[in-house]
Amino acid sequence: MARILFLAHRIPYPPNKGDKIRSWHFLEHLAASHDVHLGFYIDDPQDEKHVAFLEGQVKSLCFESVSKNWQRVMALRGLVTGKPLTLSAYPKAKLKRYAENLITAGEIDMIFLFSGATMQLVEGVSNIPVVADLVDVDSAKWAAYAGAKPWPLSWLYRREAKVLAAYEREITSESAATLFVSNDEATLFKKKLDIALHPKVYGVSNGVNLVHFDPKRFRQTRADGEEPPLKVIFTGAMDYAPNLEAAEWFVHKVWPKVRAECPEAEFIIAGGPKTPEVAALERISGVKALGYVDDMAETIAEAEVVVAPLLTARGIQNKVLEGMAMAKPVLATPAAHEGIAATAGEHLVVAADANKFLEALTVLLRDRVQREAVGAAARQFVEDHHSWQSCLFKLDDIISRVLGARSL
Repeated sequence: MARILFLAHRIPYPPNKGDKIRSWHFLEHLAASHDVHLGFYIDDPQDEKHVAFLEGQVKSLCFESVSKNWQRVMALRGLVTGKPLTLSAYPKAKLKRYAENLITAGEIDMIFLFSGATMQLVEGVSNIPVVADLVDVDSAKWAAYAGAKPWPLSWLYRREAKVLAAYEREITSESAATLFVSNDEATLFKKKLDIALHPKVYGVSNGVNLVHFDPKRFRQTRADGEEPPLKVIFTGAMDYAPNLEAAEWFVHKVWPKVRAECPEAEFIIAGGPKTPEVAALERISGVKALGYVDDMAETIAEAEVVVAPLLTARGIQNKVLEGMAMAKPVLATPAAHEGIAATAGEHLVVAADANKFLEALTVLLRDRVQREAVGAAARQFVEDHHSWQSCLFKLDDIISRVLGARSL
């Protein structure tokens, strides 16, 4: 048993969005075998109600609240200091003091960082090994944003990509291990590194809760010959720019033509918040935005096709894995498929532009047999490759090596 300081850029509970799904499963797993001290930020006041639950899971806990609007203001400090805006958005005094007190007292054997933004909380610590989970190559994401935005945002995002890339390399240099959410993401990052640092970089995939996301929980009986409602669903946090971009692209570029082919089809956007931009999409015929839902598995179960029309994406898309786990045919862009070793045409369907998306979706909506065949293959793929048990086994192996090296 080790004593681990786990620092996260956002409260790791509840697991209701991409980063929190990963951070919660890592935290829960580590806390089952080690003494974990937990520090994190809260950017949504509603999340404060979950602090009491987390206190029962760990040895000690500290958090700092910061509003999203204030973070946007603080991020601009990076233009003066030369640091990444991503890093500058987070205050550090309270959590840094918490970390320093534990380290000074000799209470910590290893530091686990969830997000590079937390590295500043342990600056100057050299006698304790650090495992940094960067999840995605965020600098590459900012570079993609820069290519899609007009000036001055293009300049600002390009600057962030450059400065953040340097900081990512610095984190890897100072850490015992750096993790990414897929082997593809790890390989991309290694291209930016000195070859001597490559052995420090690992891909540790996300899993899916196969008990919760199990289509057998939601078996529906229908009369012979009765066709199911033709619901198409897109899931995700809708205050995340790439998700909003994807929904708007699909609704404006693809959906009207789908409705012309299948007038009874309905497009569901599941995931909050229901911002004015998301609500505006309901003006298009056949579009419904649900906002937050109590059980995403149940919501997906009611659909016939899951779409992931992401134009900008990094790492692994949980929305794709969850749709596949629910034995639904997933229609994805190449960006959404990236990082998932599923075979296009067998485990999911991939379409690169609006016309191909329309063609593929129309075929799936008209062919129930094909929907079920792709969905069954999808479920089997997730069972074989994305159980949390197998993903966490790799995490354990890395941590064992890091702790073992420290004891030598």
